[in-house]
Amino acid sequence: MLRILFSIFIFISLLHAQEEDKGKKIEVTAKNISSTKTTVTGSDGVVVYYGDSVIKADKAIYNKETQLLVLDGKVEMIGYMGSKEHSNHLEIQTDKDIVTFKDLFMVSKNDVWLYTNKAINVDGNYTFGKSVLSSCEANDPLWKMAFERSKYDSEDEYMKIYDAKIYFKDVPIVYTPYMAFSTNNDRASGLLFPLFGFSSSEGFIYDQPIFWAIADNMDLEFNPQIRTNRSVGMYATYRFVDTPQSSGMFRVGYFKDKPSYVEDNNLIEDTHYGVEFNYDSSKVFSDYMPNGFTDGLYINTIFLNDIDYLNLQKSRLNHYSLTNFQESKLNYFAYDDDYYAGLYAKYFIDTSKTDNSDTIQILPQVHLHKYLSSIFVDNLTYSANLQVSNYTRQKGATMQQVDLKIPIEFTTSFFDDFVSLSIGEDILYNKSYFGNSTFPHDQFQYYSNTHKAKIFSDLTKKYDTFVHVLQPSLSYLKPGYVSQKPVDFDDLEIEQQNLFTVYKPEENYLLSMGQYFYNEKSALVFYQRISQSYYNQRVNKLVDLSNEMQYKWRTWTFYNNIVYSNQYKELRESSSRIYFSQSSYRFGVGHTYKETLPDDLTSVAPSNDLNFNFGYTYSDHIGFNGNIIYNLDSAYSEQWTLGGYYKQDCWSMTASLRRENTPRPNNQFELQDTFYVQFNFIPFITVGSN
Repeated sequence: MLRILFSIFIFISLLHAQEEDKGKKIEVTAKNISSTKTTVTGSDGVVVYYGDSVIKADKAIYNKETQLLVLDGKVEMIGYMGSKEHSNHLEIQTDKDIVTFKDLFMVSKNDVWLYTNKAINVDGNYTFGKSVLSSCEANDPLWKMAFERSKYDSEDEYMKIYDAKIYFKDVPIVYTPYMAFSTNNDRASGLLFPLFGFSSSEGFIYDQPIFWAIADNMDLEFNPQIRTNRSVGMYATYRFVDTPQSSGMFRVGYFKDKPSYVEDNNLIEDTHYGVEFNYDSSKVFSDYMPNGFTDGLYINTIFLNDIDYLNLQKSRLNHYSLTNFQESKLNYFAYDDDYYAGLYAKYFIDTSKTDNSDTIQILPQVHLHKYLSSIFVDNLTYSANLQVSNYTRQKGATMQQVDLKIPIEFTTSFFDDFVSLSIGEDILYNKSYFGNSTFPHDQFQYYSNTHKAKIFSDLTKKYDTFVHVLQPSLSYLKPGYVSQKPVDFDDLEIEQQNLFTVYKPEENYLLSMGQYFYNEKSALVFYQRISQSYYNQRVNKLVDLSNEMQYKWRTWTFYNNIVYSNQYKELRESSSRIYFSQSSYRFGVGHTYKETLPDDLTSVAPSNDLNFNFGYTYSDHIGFNGNIIYNLDSAYSEQWTLGGYYKQDCWSMTASLRRENTPRPNNQFELQDTFYVQFNFIPFITVGSN
């Protein structure tokens, strides 16, 4: 909407230069000039210099008594911003600074034109008669905006348009009886363009944004909406910039369902409401901290009673995912080259539950970290990481935990740096306190130290047409001293064990190898990373084998990543894709496979999906794109999109048809088929509908 108004403002600005003191200087030149006692007449090459504009005409008559300058014939005005205005008749009341046009045609420097049957300027206040505006060819415009009359106040830079219609060819597609807006680049209060839509279950959908520009650094947008089969609701979003380094958004919303809709869809809740707050700052207390320290604050919070609070929004704020399990997060951090400190808080809401009193919250968590540093000698390094966490909830066991990790490592090289060796020690200390319930042991302490050794190399060889980098390594880990008090972790109550896990080191060997091939331009052509661990104390000594590869050949990319279970002799997971891209078209085919094996029945959801996506640019004006996810087990596609675009210099259109799996209340999912179309009338307005 602002783009409409600003472009119209260009026309007005180009019509006359910015107003100065009353009474602009006028200079008239012509090849033939004659005068009487009261008039001066010029013809043949008439040029008028009026303010910052140059006006050409066939004939000019100036009345000395009335101080009226009349221009006739082919009148052409060149404005100070580079536009051209054409008219059959122009009158300038020089003493009162009143300018009148008849049959005015204007073209701006960005090829937007306007035709009006009459235009009057009085002291910077403009009135237009019937007008037509477009950026397409004037003879047969593909789109145009027509309005009965309009007014413009140059001092307040504000435009009012009455009875406006937007036509595609000769078909009206949008009408508004009144439109008011600011014509400069500043945000202005008013109505934004609405959202139209239709749903088989919700009926006709109408969302009308109302924008309030409170100040340069803040605004408020109201979004009342109607869903004819469902009911009405309202969302409001407050946006602000409080410092040059920080900004935020605050949103509230409420929607009340009709009883018939609740009954037909078996909903538990008949109201959907929520509050959201996002804030990001890259500087909070840095000015008051020691030199070298930088800090920041990130807040992403949401409170809602069910997932439909998000589904009913016209546009969603940035959160982690559209699922029934929502996370709120607050992170404050400060750091320099040696240290990092963080204060965190996490709050979770499971909208599939009617009561979240037993949901674990992390309020708060303190994190201190010492970056890698040398001690005594350069190749003896250490780091330290400390976390203090409070896991709380109203119902069920709670826990306060201190977790300290200190890795120490010594690294050296042999054989002219062809082989490197590192030996190290990992020290782990954990202390947990349990509450909100009665247990035989209300605290638990765990300590372990682990011995590590690694032999590795980083070899590079240059050939005639490529460079090969080889990085083999062999690691060995051996548990040291382990202490668990007052009992072993496995002897704690199940409710206590569900709160956390402890790292129990096992003796193992890890063999890994990475290799990389680069072409003559140092671009990566091929890489492979493979690793295999061996646990000599286990019955199944060989654990999962992982192998990742990627190869680029011209405009083709081939990728594969597999995890193979040696214990069960089958794939645990696999991801493969082939991608092709060039200037006019692209496509990709991928396959994702995940198997639920007996040792992991809860954390992995099985999948066997084929993914295809493409994009095709038919010409400079037409393009197509789409994707589909097809489940090979069910032989059914739950998600797909097919769309395209058409664009010209003065307008463009984007359309798509898609199917999405949308989360609904009660932990259910609903397949939704959506058609989307958007018209962009360059450079003014975008019209879209779902």
